[in-house]
Amino acid sequence: MKIIREIPWASLLLLLSGYTVFGHFLADVTSPRLALMIGAATAFVASLVFMHPLTGLGKLIQSRFTSDTLAILSLIVFAGFISILLNWFNWFMPFFMILSCEALARIDLKAARIGESATCFWLTFSAWLGLGLGWIIGVWELS
Repeated sequence: MKIIREIPWASLLLLLSGYTVFGHFLADVTSPRLALMIGAATAFVASLVFMHPLTGLGKLIQSRFTSDTLAILSLIVFAGFISILLNWFNWFMPFFMILSCEALARIDLKAARIGESATCFWLTFSAWLGLGLGWIIGVWELS
């Protein structure tokens, strides 16, 4: 019972609601079952990535900015990515919402001293439950 009290339910419910919105969005595409399977796989991979979020980021930054040419090219690519992102903002907004909710849940689970495997379980469980709920709601609205 102690572990139940330590779990940050508010951030997990926020993650669940974010994935519910995303699942509802996936129910409206042309191939909703394939989109749901891809969304579930992506949710699992995201929970695995958030187990160690900053492991290789420092090495990536150090390798990119060793010379001025690589730094300028990286900034040009980053600016291109930002322009694409702003052009298709309605497609990228659910992803940003999910990533921020997942980061918050990961930080809260780490602050509660939940182990890494249990953290991965809770993040994946919340994501899959939210995707399923959103998909069911979306399919129910379409019929």
